[in-house]
Amino acid sequence: MSHMPTDAEIDEMSEAELEAYLGSAPGQELDRRARRDTGEASTARPNWLRRSGAERGFGWLLIVCGLIGIVACWELISSQIDLLRNSDAQLVCDVSPLVSCGDSLNVWQGNLLGVPNSFIGAIAFGALVAIGAVLLSGARLPRWMWWGLSAGSLGGIAFVIWFLTVSIVTFGKLCPFCMVIWSVTIPVAAHSWAWTAAGGHLGLRDNLALDLLKSRWWVMAAMYLAVILTIIIAFGSQLARMFG
Repeated sequence: MSHMPTDAEIDEMSEAELEAYLGSAPGQELDRRARRDTGEASTARPNWLRRSGAERGFGWLLIVCGLIGIVACWELISSQIDLLRNSDAQLVCDVSPLVSCGDSLNVWQGNLLGVPNSFIGAIAFGALVAIGAVLLSGARLPRWMWWGLSAGSLGGIAFVIWFLTVSIVTFGKLCPFCMVIWSVTIPVAAHSWAWTAAGGHLGLRDNLALDLLKSRWWVMAAMYLAVILTIIIAFGSQLARMFG
């Protein structure tokens, strides 16, 4: 265990020693929280296999958000099947003229890769549940998995932005199960980026990585706020009539 200097020892440090001590503090905290490879372990493995972990709360977040996402995707898949069987079917997601999913299912925007977006989403959320379970077991993930998790989260946020835009410009409606998916994608992304940075996998300096880790809840809140404000601005009059 490294020696923790006393206040008197800190006072006696030279400027160079003090700078070195302060610079090492973020790295030590990240080593403790993310359990990064250090020393021989950091050089024994290839760069793309270096490992780090995360606190158990992140594992639980992935599992809970993943399960919610799977349920929402399943409801969308079920609704799309009902609509294919009967074009006049009353879908559970058609709540009101504003909150409805029927118009967004059997169109190209709902099947970007030739299969329903919800099918791809269910696979992605299933992967999140598996990763969360691995982290809960105390295992550490190799760098390539952290890169994949961060890239997938970035893709998820890009999809949220794109489909929110399509909902406003093309459909003029809000898909309820899509909004559930958005609501779980945002925390997954904010926390995934933070823990990937904390593990040293994004190339950030330790102090910046620690700042990102500590501010991950604020990043999440900012993304939620951006989505909510966009919806209010785009559908303000309809929302007022709905709740007025």
